[in-house]
Amino acid sequence: MRRTGSVATVLSLALLATAAHAQSRRTSLTSSGTSRSGNYSLLGADTVPTGVDVASGEFGYPGVSFGLTHGTSPTSDIGVRFDILYGFENTTISEFGIGVRVPFRIAAYKRDRIGVLFHVDPGIKFYTTSPAAFGFQWPIGVTLGYNVSPELNVAFGVELPMFLRLTPSPVDFYLGPLFGPAFEYHVDRELTIGLNTRFGPMIETAGGGTQFGFITQLLIAYRL
Repeated sequence: MRRTGSVATVLSLALLATAAHAQSRRTSLTSSGTSRSGNYSLLGADTVPTGVDVASGEFGYPGVSFGLTHGTSPTSDIGVRFDILYGFENTTISEFGIGVRVPFRIAAYKRDRIGVLFHVDPGIKFYTTSPAAFGFQWPIGVTLGYNVSPELNVAFGVELPMFLRLTPSPVDFYLGPLFGPAFEYHVDRELTIGLNTRFGPMIETAGGGTQFGFITQLLIAYRL
């Protein structure tokens, strides 16, 4: 009986110590902003933490993108993206192109599990049309994000892709409001997978009419 009581006492103390440690760790992670959900986000409303670098790849339509994002402050980050395109300006028109952009993101609002983030991605773009098309791009957008759990983020984004084609003449301008959900899952502290979608009209202002545009890309990201 004494041995049984001693074992029960030891187990109880061990369980209490484990629970206290787990609670202390959760509190520490929450206060320091380094919980699994707070590590980083590329599709939601959270930015990459200050001084952290995240490498990423996005695979789908209208192309494939490879990027690196660096946290510049608790509420902002900046990156570089290299795009290999096979859909002209997010439409179903097949055309090979390449682009480089420098995304800048800023978290404008955060309360409990809900956040709002703004971004602008200035850069250049080139298509192998005949003759070749070259111009400047500066897509902008806003994302409303919700942390369902420490691992799962869901978001809804509104994008305005903009492309000023300088060559060939005459100058042309493409833009279009795109809307859609995104999902992001943190496999662990470093690895994140996700799905980004946007749908809407793409407009050519120089009399080219309107085409259906969409973005559907799988995300793989890794904290370096």
